[in-house]
Formats: sequence, structure tokens, C-alpha cells
Amino acid sequence: MNPTGLTPRFQSLFQESAPGSRINEDGSGHHGRFAWIIDGATGLSAEPMTPGATDAAWLAGQMGAKLAELTGRDGEVDGLLRDLDAALQGTFGDATAHIETIHDNHAPSSCLGLVALRHGEGGLVLEGSFLGDVVALVPSERGVVRWTDERLAPLEQKTLALLGTQVREPGHIPEAVWAQIRENRGMLNRPDGYWVVSPRRPWAGQELRFEARIEAGQPVVLATDGFMRLVDVFEKYSDATLHAALAAGRGAALMQELRELERGDLMAGAYPRVKTHDDATVLVIAAEASG
Repeated sequence: MNPTGLTPRFQSLFQESAPGSRINEDGSGHHGRFAWIIDGATGLSAEPMTPGATDAAWLAGQMGAKLAELTGRDGEVDGLLRDLDAALQGTFGDATAHIETIHDNHAPSSCLGLVALRHGEGGLVLEGSFLGDVVALVPSERGVVRWTDERLAPLEQKTLALLGTQVREPGHIPEAVWAQIRENRGMLNRPDGYWVVSPRRPWAGQELRFEARIEAGQPVVLATDGFMRLVDVFEKYSDATLHAALAAGRGAALMQELRELERGDLMAGAYPRVKTHDDATVLVIAAEASG
């Protein structure tokens, strides 16, 4: 039901994306009743395959541009994701036509969180579709709830456990850890593995779905795992207190705090993590019933 006759849409309250090193492989955006967060991962090819700064940066850019186009058509989420899947396969095929042989795990991949507003019985409904460990923090009757896809978590735990047995050097990942990462990538988009956006292995239809009632004006947070280190790695915030800080307009200060925490543990000894610094992206949005 839509008693107002107006199309719900998002307004942006805060948006920031900071690279962990030289090149940012994250992305975020919003258009009409849709918003999204992207966290790219470069494949295991020894050489770049695409014209981007990295293959993951190229994929994140392609995803952002295509999502902006597809959300402008205001179709249903299922169709939008199928169209995105097909478009990325085609674009990647064109970009890599000069390469004779491409192994699936050489291609870049990306986590994706897509949220959409719609009118439901009694008010606004927020829908979420998630692949990988990007996060939405959503206000609800039970407090702030986290939407994410944890199917990759067991493999990430294997990597972190192995990392703890290795001698660390700043900016260097031990070979044994790389071997575990390669093994993890072999599970990408397989029924017994995990699911992310890939231009080589179809993924549409495998996303985890969420739904919640939401009031106009309530902040919703979308974030990559790099930003969520404030909760999951450094444990300086809970989901609820991080959401509250972002709702209070402290986004820039939180990003600065994150980088200071990373710089204070350059060997990743106190707070285990594969990358000392990671790309960190956060988008704070709220629903408004206009359009």
C-alpha cells in the first residue's frame, strides 16, 4: 500500500571512502529508493587483466556505474541483480578479450550490499540483498540489527588462525597465508563455499535477503568490513554505539579514529588482521517519502 502516492527514496546523511593503501577498491552510492556498498577483491592473477588501477578497482567502478543505471529504471530487485550479473560478465569478457586463458580465481570479485525501500502494509519496508561481509546497521524494534553474509567467515577464520603462527613484517603477507587465501578463493561461488559478485562465476539468486519496517528519517548505515573494524577487530564500539555515533554526525571522526588504531598496531600483533590498513567505506542514509 502507498497511501501518499509518493515514491520513497534515500537521502544521504554521510558518505566517505578512504583507501587502505594507494588504490581504493571500495564503492558506494544511492539512487532513488536504492543504495549500495561494494568491497572489491583483486583476483590471483600475477598481472592485471583489466584497464583499471587494479582489477578489483575496475570491477567496483563497473558495478557502481551499472547499479546507478539499473536503479534508474526502478525495477524489481531480482531482475536488477540478474541484469547486473549478466552485464558484468559481458563487460569483463570484453575487457579481457586479449587474454588467451583466464582461470576463474584469477578474476576479481566483490562483496555487495544492496538495500531498497518500498511501501508495505502500515509503512515503509527496507529490503536487503547481501553477498559477502559488507554490513548494514538497521534500526528496528529490537534495537540496531546487523545485516551481512557470514558464509565466508569460516574461511576467514582459517586465514587468521594461520596468520597467528607466522612471523609478520609490515606490508608483507607470509606465503603460507597466501596459500590459504588461494584455497579460499577456490571455494568462491560454489554451493559448499561462499558467494560474492564475480564476472566469471554466476551469482545472482544466491544473495541473502533481509527485511525490516523502517520509519522515514531513521539512519541506516552501510559499511565495508574495513570500516567495521571499529567493532569487529578493535572492539571500540558495538553495532548500536557505532550506529549512534554515525547518526550523531561523527562519521569523519570515526574514520580518523580507525586509522589511528591501525597505525598504533602496524605489526597487527595486538589486533590480528591480514592487512594492516584496509579500504574503509561508510554510507549513512535515511528514507524520505518523496519523489
